[in-house]
Amino acid sequence: MKKETLSQHRAIFKAGDTAGNIFLLVRGSVGIFLPNNETKTPDFVIGANEIFGEMGVIDDELRMADARCMEECDIISVTKDEFNAYLDESNIFVRGVVGILSERLRKMQKSSR
Repeated sequence: MKKETLSQHRAIFKAGDTAGNIFLLVRGSVGIFLPNNETKTPDFVIGANEIFGEMGVIDDELRMADARCMEECDIISVTKDEFNAYLDESNIFVRGVVGILSERLRKMQKSSR
């Protein structure tokens, strides 16, 4: 687990990147920009105490969007290996639910394009 402060406009990840981390936003706001969005207005805004970047780590797929700091942010990141270790310690039912939810969300996002 790693905590860092990122400057405004800093890219956290880009669509097509390999997903190596899950993030918890402690302070600030992060904009999520879908691939067809070429504006400065994000499609979604992540606020303090929200998690993002989880889908690619859970289902081992590439990032589906860009994530950028809308202002200075404090972020805690958990690597894929750390997350998998936490998941391995959990109940098999919890692991199954996490996988299914991620798969369903990804299908919904792909079908809405």
